[in-house]
Amino acid sequence: MRSLPLPTAAWTRALFAPVLMFVATSVDRNYQTDFWHHLARGRAIADSGAMVDHDLFTCTVPPDQSFQDANWLAQLSYHYLYAAGGLPLVQLANSLLLTAMTGVLVWLCWRRSRSLTLAAGLAAFAFVGLWQLLLIRPQTYSMLLFVVLYGILELSAGRRALLALAPPILALWANLHGGFPIGLILVGCYLVAATWEAARARGRSFWHDGRLRALALCLTGCLLATLLNPYGWRVYYYVWHTSGVAAARHIDEWVPPGLNLLVSKVWIVSVLGLIVLFALPGRRPSASEICLVLCFLPMACGSVRMVAWWLLVGTPIAAAQLAALLPPRALAEDDSGRATAGTGLTFALFVAVCVLSLPWLERYNPLLTALHRAGRPELELQTVAEQLRQRRPGGRIFSRFEWGEYLGWSMAPDYKVFMDGRIEIYSDRVWDEYTAVTRGRADWQQILDGYQVDCLLLDTAGGYHADLLPQVERSPRWERAFESGRVAVFLRRPDATPLAASQPRRP
Repeated sequence: MRSLPLPTAAWTRALFAPVLMFVATSVDRNYQTDFWHHLARGRAIADSGAMVDHDLFTCTVPPDQSFQDANWLAQLSYHYLYAAGGLPLVQLANSLLLTAMTGVLVWLCWRRSRSLTLAAGLAAFAFVGLWQLLLIRPQTYSMLLFVVLYGILELSAGRRALLALAPPILALWANLHGGFPIGLILVGCYLVAATWEAARARGRSFWHDGRLRALALCLTGCLLATLLNPYGWRVYYYVWHTSGVAAARHIDEWVPPGLNLLVSKVWIVSVLGLIVLFALPGRRPSASEICLVLCFLPMACGSVRMVAWWLLVGTPIAAAQLAALLPPRALAEDDSGRATAGTGLTFALFVAVCVLSLPWLERYNPLLTALHRAGRPELELQTVAEQLRQRRPGGRIFSRFEWGEYLGWSMAPDYKVFMDGRIEIYSDRVWDEYTAVTRGRADWQQILDGYQVDCLLLDTAGGYHADLLPQVERSPRWERAFESGRVAVFLRRPDATPLAASQPRRP
């Protein structure tokens, strides 16, 4: 009987960054902003058995306004996972996907450097840069598919048949997340690099280059594959519109990187580090690496969200450059393949930490006792939802748009929210009105009257509603009903009929 392989030093080095990713994302108890609306739409799609291309959760979007939803397949996966095991199961699935992504990234770095120590360290550095972007949302699927596609393109230099896997990946990607065009850009970079290399090769016919032809066919196949979605070519409008609106409205992830964010600081270090590595004598970057840097760096300069792709692309390149500069002695590793007591103990520690980090077992983890006691921020909103239902059978809510995600999921269809995180479906007028009310502009009451809002959920911490809160407290139209943590709930007084009730504002 063949015995199971025992953990060696190579195992521990290869697993370091994936274990770090799994533990960090499993114990994360930050508010899951985007997730709740994706969960709500997944439930709506499952209940109706069809695409839901209109709004079900707000009082500010016209019911006849249609829109596209490139995340529908990811939303369905969230719904079925949540139905099977609640938020803990969804979080576990999300952590496993991100762990797999990190594992592929480690492999890409090792393939370029042949050093697991270097690969593990650089992948851990990339994790730090990605940390603020690692919520439970469809982008997780994008990041995994991105690194898998990256690996296929790398391996295809020796095995062109692997490029046949790229179109199916893009077909799946186009139904999971609107970030799929970044996959086309990745393939395009390798095609440009192959074109460059073919043009420099003397005595070789341009179109007789086999790799060039294969990559051209691959990109064409990938482009056609993205059309295999419920919206066809119109899905590209969704991507363009969403990114354009989010950038115009200065949503945090869509503005250029600034020093106020950890992801931005890591990005700056990575850019400066790669510049230095390119400038030092040693290994000459390949054509594909130059194309990747020239393509993904400008995108990262324009948007925090694009920094993720830069880190995933640039980390293996940095591994290759560093390996060429460091002396062989610095890269020497124990490759004997022998298991020792130390490697076995380290592996057992990795397993124990991962198990104790599972959402169901965190209460038994002494390092997470305080975190478990604090609970999730969603618990405050859950308490609000339960008490509101006891007081009123339905209504219209104004709150932070981030909270609108959870409220739309937990209180539909009885309650409608003013706005949630789907920035792309709201007109400029609604966005301006939301901003006006949030800042306590002189006409805040008239705006709420126009939409017949009868419930306010205001943030009493952090200053988000610092201008609006004192005005609501002084207003004879509103009464403070109750609080849950940082959430103060105000209800319209029974005798305070909205001024515009006879002529409600059309969304």
